[in-house]
Amino acid sequence: MTSKTVAQINLNHLVHNVNAIRKKAAPADIIPVVKANAYGHGAGAVTRRLVKEGVTRFAVAQFQEALELRESGISQPILIFGRLFPNEIPEAIKAGFRISLFGIEDIRWIEKAGQEKPANVHVNIDTGMGRIGVLFDQEPDFFDVLSASKYCVWEGLYSHFSTSDESDKTYANLQLSRFHEILRQVKEKGKMPPVIHMANSGAVLDLPDSTFDAVRPGILLYGHYPSSEASRSIDIRQVMTLITFVAHLRKIPADFPVSYGRQWISKKPTTIAVLPVGYADGIRRSLSNNAQVSIRGKRYPLVGRVTMDHIMIDVGEDPIHPGDPVMIWGDDEKDSIQVLDIAESIGTIPYELTCGVSARVKRVYVGT
Repeated sequence: MTSKTVAQINLNHLVHNVNAIRKKAAPADIIPVVKANAYGHGAGAVTRRLVKEGVTRFAVAQFQEALELRESGISQPILIFGRLFPNEIPEAIKAGFRISLFGIEDIRWIEKAGQEKPANVHVNIDTGMGRIGVLFDQEPDFFDVLSASKYCVWEGLYSHFSTSDESDKTYANLQLSRFHEILRQVKEKGKMPPVIHMANSGAVLDLPDSTFDAVRPGILLYGHYPSSEASRSIDIRQVMTLITFVAHLRKIPADFPVSYGRQWISKKPTTIAVLPVGYADGIRRSLSNNAQVSIRGKRYPLVGRVTMDHIMIDVGEDPIHPGDPVMIWGDDEKDSIQVLDIAESIGTIPYELTCGVSARVKRVYVGT
């Protein structure tokens, strides 16, 4: 009998996915994206396992995430996608982090940091994502300023797709053509950096011309296709299986309401199994009356509203007992519940579900 809700992280599946991505993207290198606690899977454990597989660099979103990886024993280069501010730059340089440049102002901040050791930098070019990065037409002398700086070692140049996981690749190809134009202009200046990278998960699957020197898989690494429109050109395995247990069984009559707001009322006498997991653990409230869980390979509907600490399922007259394990999503010997399917049923993406599994859900690792 179990007594905890756990996220079981299968690191053997992670390795399978890494190798499948490597094969697809070869000869390009791989830069696993382990931001947001490795999309909820546990950044320390995930990166340590990947280091065993020969991964030589990683990427995160924030300065603090990079520091946490260093503290967990990761010595490999770590690219930080997000902007660093002047107070963070000296420590980032000392730690050997790869700093993303958003414009000339970032170069000036690095120069003013006064570090004897130069900063390793990657230039993020906005080719149409419309979020972060250098807008080349607004700073046409950017690359000249960067090349002239004694405090920056220009290691990489990259961009990011906004629609690579959509079936219509028109805009993605436009972004790619813009990036090629930037590369042409940089090459004419004779200052091409050694690492060019653009492909995210959707592009790894469907845009082979975007692999360049390295690819940056995120959600694909953890065993989920980025959308139902992306191809299945790589065989991947879900890394996280979310498991809880039956805490309590209640026999209820017909016309009996379950959970807040009386949004579900029994049509006949039945048995309700109460599971000790709710939106505080990462079960989205929008799954109320709109999900199924698996017990011993059989699916049971979630009934009533998801609450902070509990959800309820209708198990009818089946022989279910307190302590029986329940799979919310993932894979076991008898069933597979895909996170992508759950996400799309409530109008979201798999990233949001795995990232949303809260800290109070223990991560249990298999295949360390």
